[in-house]
Amino acid sequence: MKLLEYLKNIFEHILVFDYEFSQPDGHNPKLVCLAIKDLVSGKEVSDWLVGREKSFPFPLEKTLLVAHHVVAEASCLLIQNGRELPLYWFDTMLEEQKFYNGLRNSGYSLLASCNRYNIKTGSQENKEHYRDLIINNYPNYSEEEQQQILEYNKSDISINEQLFYKQLERAEALGIDFKEYISQAVFHAKAKAVCAKIENNGIPINMQLLNEIEENYPEVVRLEREEINNICGVELYEGESFKHNKFEEFLKKEGLFFNWPRTEKGKCKTDDKTLYRYQDTNSKIMALRNAFFIIGAKKLKGVCLGPDNRSRCPLKMFNQITGRTNVSTKLNPFGAPRRMRNLIGTDENHYLIYADWRSQEAAIQAALSKDPKMIAAVKSGDPYMYTAIALGAAPKNAKKSTHKKIRNIYKQSFLALAYMQTPIGLQRKLKCSSSEAYYKHEQVSNLYHNYFKWIKGVIAESALRGHFKTIYGWKYYLTSNEVVNPRRLANWPLQSHGSEILRTAIIDLDLAGYEISMPVHDAVLFHMKRKSWREMRREIEGIQKIMSEAAAKVIGAAIPVDIKFIRSQYKQDTENQELWDKLYEKVLKVKGGRNSYQYRTELKSVVDGKETPVS
Repeated sequence: MKLLEYLKNIFEHILVFDYEFSQPDGHNPKLVCLAIKDLVSGKEVSDWLVGREKSFPFPLEKTLLVAHHVVAEASCLLIQNGRELPLYWFDTMLEEQKFYNGLRNSGYSLLASCNRYNIKTGSQENKEHYRDLIINNYPNYSEEEQQQILEYNKSDISINEQLFYKQLERAEALGIDFKEYISQAVFHAKAKAVCAKIENNGIPINMQLLNEIEENYPEVVRLEREEINNICGVELYEGESFKHNKFEEFLKKEGLFFNWPRTEKGKCKTDDKTLYRYQDTNSKIMALRNAFFIIGAKKLKGVCLGPDNRSRCPLKMFNQITGRTNVSTKLNPFGAPRRMRNLIGTDENHYLIYADWRSQEAAIQAALSKDPKMIAAVKSGDPYMYTAIALGAAPKNAKKSTHKKIRNIYKQSFLALAYMQTPIGLQRKLKCSSSEAYYKHEQVSNLYHNYFKWIKGVIAESALRGHFKTIYGWKYYLTSNEVVNPRRLANWPLQSHGSEILRTAIIDLDLAGYEISMPVHDAVLFHMKRKSWREMRREIEGIQKIMSEAAAKVIGAAIPVDIKFIRSQYKQDTENQELWDKLYEKVLKVKGGRNSYQYRTELKSVVDGKETPVS
């Protein structure tokens, strides 16, 4: 039996479909037209949707929906057909990624994917012409333009139909188990469809805070420049101009100049990636990176506001090699520096829940490696404190609250060694002597020797096979033509299974009816309606249960979920909250030159917002 026949035996309809739409930044899509072909019956539909209310023309219950980049089509389907997502999806872009992730290729766009199979397509210029026509002229199209857009729309589904067939043929040629292949394809594509719904929901923003900062932004930037000059002890900025020679003078003063990465022209790099790399070794570099984020923008970054005062931008799930999301640092508060999350806030009728898996990476390490000591560490509730105690660095009754510094040292060591950090790298991270770094490196390696034996075996086996693979089929290919950093290989199984846990969770949470605002690496942000305390508690416990069980489905072990209840305004742990407070103090200074005591008084009243007591 061919794979296509197998699918036709399962589904009543297999619909290759595509929307054309316009979507300004921060907005949900505005539909232009829809083209569909049913691969079971051969029926084709082409609908013009501007100014018309038309429901989706096929039943969805026993239907496989095939699209290239499901997020776009799912987002449009939500606009056309309501808030409930269909269950069964197939993403030809995503399946192409699973065939080539890690290998050099020309990308995964519809044209690039088709070119790999010699499928005839239109040119990139033709695609860009119609994109510009559709986006820039919405909703005003002439009759001739309508017909051209409809024909262009139909050509896309014809091309994607051919790509779909080629992918099925390739799966057959690889000898892939049909049931496993389709179930994994549907699972991954459904996760992308849920991402469309999350983007549709958006992240609620505290408009009072946002407006205050944006109204005073030029002066805030000026104060930020003055502050970073004082912190670094040199005049990095003269007026609005950044002085590179002063930056080099600063690096020399801090003992960083000679090892600092250079551009092709020999200048010291000032890009965010370089600053991120060094921020843990020098607090002034961290301050400089945070300052650059504010100073380098004409307006505040970290939000992309829609007409409903919610921030939304593409989540880009699967855009990292591990399958994790890759959100914009400019448009998303969870991509920007952490302090920008303080812009998140809701009204008196709602509250926010931030739910995160407790010590997720350690839990994944323990479950996959079956290292008995690591399992015991995770079961203790605090694997990092357990490690410090087990190695004699803290007394048996030590807790995070009593031995925070020691715990942090062993947390950094635990996490660093998980991706094969060397003693020299650990020395930089801990800012300690080389002998101390070598000692701690050996301590942790010996304590969890079963884990390190396992991860080395995984890397060796994957290298022989030619690819890494999660239990749900996400892949990362290796090639002899390219040298891969060993730390990336050690990190991949942990991060990729973490991303599978997140996908499982958001699918199940969406089915349970929760409004998800953002999936965040090892956590999920929810926007919830205020109810009686009993009802709210039941809903929160439901979140914990679903997320914990999602981990059990993927790695065979449940992971406890911690809850942060946010009444109205997002707040953070001490360090990032202090960074936000300093930024907001500049706003208050611009507004009225108040003294430090008044800053704090007004800060509390504005940042806390109106906190309606929970009954």
